[in-house]
Amino acid sequence: MQVEVPKLPKWVLIYRTKGLHFPASDIPAQARALYAINKVRLLYDREQTTARLVCNTREDLETPLDLTHSYLRAMSPIHLKYLGHMGVRASMSISLTAFDQLWGLVSCHSYSPMRVSFPIRKMCRLIGETASRNIERLSYARRLHARKLVNTVPTEQNPGGYIVASSDDLLKLFDADCGVLSIRDETKLLGKSGENSQEALAMLEYLRIRNFTAITTSQDIVRDFPDLKYKPGFNVIAGLLLVPLSSEGRDFIVFFRQPQVSVSGPWVWGWCLSAVF
Repeated sequence: MQVEVPKLPKWVLIYRTKGLHFPASDIPAQARALYAINKVRLLYDREQTTARLVCNTREDLETPLDLTHSYLRAMSPIHLKYLGHMGVRASMSISLTAFDQLWGLVSCHSYSPMRVSFPIRKMCRLIGETASRNIERLSYARRLHARKLVNTVPTEQNPGGYIVASSDDLLKLFDADCGVLSIRDETKLLGKSGENSQEALAMLEYLRIRNFTAITTSQDIVRDFPDLKYKPGFNVIAGLLLVPLSSEGRDFIVFFRQPQVSVSGPWVWGWCLSAVF
């Protein structure tokens, strides 16, 4: 049975992709390695017929030609089909690399054939390299700042005193929306809890009962903790990161994230939405 997927207007496609998160698994390992080497890739026209490579002799066929650094290298048929379902005719990508790995992509799409001159491509490569260096610099600065956040000598008067950072610092460090610090009988809500507070406190009681002694993460608390019972349901908190602060698991700090819309798989055949921590 063949199902026809109706083509959506261009403005609908742009609107529906805005603000979504595309997981790294959408890019195969082989393609990621290629993007890390070839920093700028260009497709003039998706519908243009590709050219055949002609060898001088039959012996040349025994050694495949390496087109890793070629601007004229054809795109994967799967990628062309992917672009076709979005109505994209031309594309250009600029790789962002950090610590010798692919960190991200700047992806440019055109709904009609478009050529990009060599000087513009060189400028885009320079922009990508500059952004990549800044990403590494900011990452190093964040690591140095993180070392100042924790003082390992607590006091009896203030058992949570070794957390010397403000709530905003801690939440920014772990990219969380809110959190809870639980030490002995002392509880501190981190961040602007607002509508999160009741769900955060409900999770706090559950985590105290479970007594986790190892770092625990969840991208979907309802799925990962089936014994978690909360009548109103969790509508604001979706994922968590728990870090024990004592060997018995009595003391801990937990960070929460709100649901985020992510796209995975061949989304052009249908949206696959999930909450990601």
